[in-house]
Amino acid sequence: MPIRPIDLQTLFMQMQQVGREQAAEKEGALLQSAIKGAAEQKRRDETKEAVRRPEEPEGGAPPVRDRKERGPGRKGQGPGEEGGRDGTEEEAAQGEEVVRDPDLGTKIDLSG
Repeated sequence: MPIRPIDLQTLFMQMQQVGREQAAEKEGALLQSAIKGAAEQKRRDETKEAVRRPEEPEGGAPPVRDRKERGPGRKGQGPGEEGGRDGTEEEAAQGEEVVRDPDLGTKIDLSG
């Protein structure tokens, strides 16, 4: 089957369209990978800048409680608190000397 001039004319006219389609396919793959890369970068930036809750310690130190936190249901106060019972019995049992100063922690030294 020989190629006729009309066939060549039709092929030459469609070459531009075929070239555009092939270029769009090549650019489409690059564009798609660029879009995926941009989305991944955006996700990484968001996770980096996100505020996270602090992790709960496992078996760490117990939380600090304020002495004033004790409710009215408790009658006795701890050995470091004023009033209530005197802690001398517990101190003698432990064998440690505990010195209590009423001015301790109430004065600030600004000279040094």
